[in-house]
Amino acid sequence: MRDYDVVVAGAGTAGAVTAYTLAKRGHQVLLVDRKQKERIGDKTCGDALGSHHLRELKELIGLPDVPRSIVEYDVKGIDLIAPDRRYRMRMAGPTTTGYSFNRLKMGQWLVGLAEAAGATLMPSTRVKRLLFDNHTVSGVRVTPEGSEEEKDIHARVVVDATGASGMLRRQLPEETPIERVVAKEDIMVAWRDVYETPDYTFETPEILEIYWEQEQTLGGYTWVFPQGPNRVNVGCGLMTLPNHRQPKDIFNSFIKETWDFMKTRLVTIDSGGGIAPVRRPIDTMVDDNFMLVGDSACQVNPVHGGGIGSSMLGGAHAGITASEALEANDTSISGLWPYNPRYMQSYGTKQASLDIFRWFLVNVTNEDINFAFKKEIIKGSDLLAVSTTGKMDLAMGDKFKRLVSGVGRIPLLMRVNRVAHLMEDIKQVYAEYPSSPKGLADWRRRLDPIYAAAKKA
Repeated sequence: MRDYDVVVAGAGTAGAVTAYTLAKRGHQVLLVDRKQKERIGDKTCGDALGSHHLRELKELIGLPDVPRSIVEYDVKGIDLIAPDRRYRMRMAGPTTTGYSFNRLKMGQWLVGLAEAAGATLMPSTRVKRLLFDNHTVSGVRVTPEGSEEEKDIHARVVVDATGASGMLRRQLPEETPIERVVAKEDIMVAWRDVYETPDYTFETPEILEIYWEQEQTLGGYTWVFPQGPNRVNVGCGLMTLPNHRQPKDIFNSFIKETWDFMKTRLVTIDSGGGIAPVRRPIDTMVDDNFMLVGDSACQVNPVHGGGIGSSMLGGAHAGITASEALEANDTSISGLWPYNPRYMQSYGTKQASLDIFRWFLVNVTNEDINFAFKKEIIKGSDLLAVSTTGKMDLAMGDKFKRLVSGVGRIPLLMRVNRVAHLMEDIKQVYAEYPSSPKGLADWRRRLDPIYAAAKKA
């Protein structure tokens, strides 16, 4: 006996969009979240979303336009700033325009859409563990916050949208093809504050700023994202490499002492830390009666850690695929499998390519970055192309000009070229993602040497 067609554990952006997509198609959906209803959406985040994602979601699932009441400010571009802060590159294009928004209001809006479509919301409730029937996922056990009472809920499909912890993913049996554990080196830790700055006015609030500083935020960056002339989201994130520092310590000792606006009168709106995966998507995001979406599926940009748009895409593709599987009465791994290639084509291939580029960024020094910015070894147009397509394509004439500019750091140029080739290699592998579970093992074996080379590039 099934209580629901689908139980979605976690009402963040991915979970809410999954529930909305399924409920809109007429399925019985339960959306469970540990937070109180009025706090769903409250999360440590850069609070920015590209408009290209929203256009795609509107076409894919009919997502309504984002209400202007959610938007703090329109974003028109991103400035990437070298460690010495003397040079910057402007990225302005289809993938860098969008919105800086109120994260809580965005979450409330998405959950409201899911409820209006017919999904049932169960807030203030923890999903404790998966239920199994003959070694196959059959539901979840939940308990209300502050209570010892437990309840078993059975569903034809369970969706893990529990975030970076992947709480349900980690409970799968050893024989699952899903990667249950994400390596520490593929996790980013972050701290961010949101302030009003009554005595400081940002001159270009429509431009987000990202600062690279390898000694402070290795494998990450500091961000300064204005949300208007007198409001800002500022924070830092870094990979959890061996002996990494805590982001809150970096925030207090580096950011507060370095940026001028941090030395003025500040009114704190929000403050907190969090974690996010920064790697390619989980190789398969489905098993029998089970799916992953959002951070639990590692649907995050590996370079900047942004995951709102990509997790919403994941939720949309998961919802569409689960709906088709339910209608076909086949929620086995084979029935749910189309979700994998759909997401890989939509975003996952670019994500895997950016994962290669992430390791290049980990292995360069502040001096390398300063030199590359000064001599335009890497240009804003290159990074815009990487963010748009996951491809770094330099024309032959351009390569020669950069070779001349880069005399004195030929090894750096060689590494840039090597990384560009590896990014193309991984894109080719993802273009041949298996059409069924039978091809997964052979496909995975093609990934290993490419990523091993990337970590040394």
